[in-house]
Amino acid sequence: MGITGVVVVVLALCGTYLYTEGRELRFLRNRQKQKAYEELLCAVTEINVAAGDPSALDRAKRHLAYVLNRLNLIAGPKVLAHVNELLDFLNETTAGDYDVLREKNILNSIVQAAREELDPASAKALEEAQFRYRFYNPPRQ
Repeated sequence: MGITGVVVVVLALCGTYLYTEGRELRFLRNRQKQKAYEELLCAVTEINVAAGDPSALDRAKRHLAYVLNRLNLIAGPKVLAHVNELLDFLNETTAGDYDVLREKNILNSIVQAAREELDPASAKALEEAQFRYRFYNPPRQ
């Protein structure tokens, strides 16, 4: 085995190492994103559930603010655009002017964009099937 053989083996090992590290880094990033996206949906549910209780609503809004701080650092542009749409909706909505369908459409857009980031193949299949995600929205008083 000559010098060429040793160089080829070393290059193969380096390539394998870099490929493995890249995959691991993508996995960790996707895991962080998934946790943040789950937290966002939980925060929105907390806001919907706490609508009649000012103290619980204040805590839910604070939780949403913390989640938004993390999302701003890790989310992709499409998710952030839909999150901005959700925030505009939540800020513009008055107590008697709550549109459940609009909120669900925005949340569906967020989930679809998040799925496209995390698992493009399944996101495309669900989008082609025109799948609608369901969310818990209790009636507001």
